[in-house]
Amino acid sequence: MRQMMSLGGFVFSLSEGTPYEGLQRTSDGGWVTVPRYGQKPISQNTGQQLENINITGTWFRGEGMANMGKLRALQAKREPLVLTDGYGSNLGLWTIKRLQEKQDRIIDDGTAFILGFTIDLEEYAGESSS
Repeated sequence: MRQMMSLGGFVFSLSEGTPYEGLQRTSDGGWVTVPRYGQKPISQNTGQQLENINITGTWFRGEGMANMGKLRALQAKREPLVLTDGYGSNLGLWTIKRLQEKQDRIIDDGTAFILGFTIDLEEYAGESSS
């Protein structure tokens, strides 16, 4: 099975019906601008902030709702999760900061025919992180 990414055992994969459509990764250089009286501000590096990943996509029917349920169960564990890319590279530990879903085309039993989702991940930094 080919996978796009894995988060704590949840596999994003086209063949599994759990693909994502977009990924945006944000990293900070640690630079801040400090104002100074009567002169230009000075740039200082106060240390890099934690990285963030935003994943978006669309799933369909009951399977999509079940997939979101699995992600919410992972989020409810309230622990850092291993993130692995499609090449098998370990990207370290990440936390699920936010899950957002938008249900559309609801059928008579309450199932969403279309489920749009956004997952916000934040790099985990424990006591020994640099």
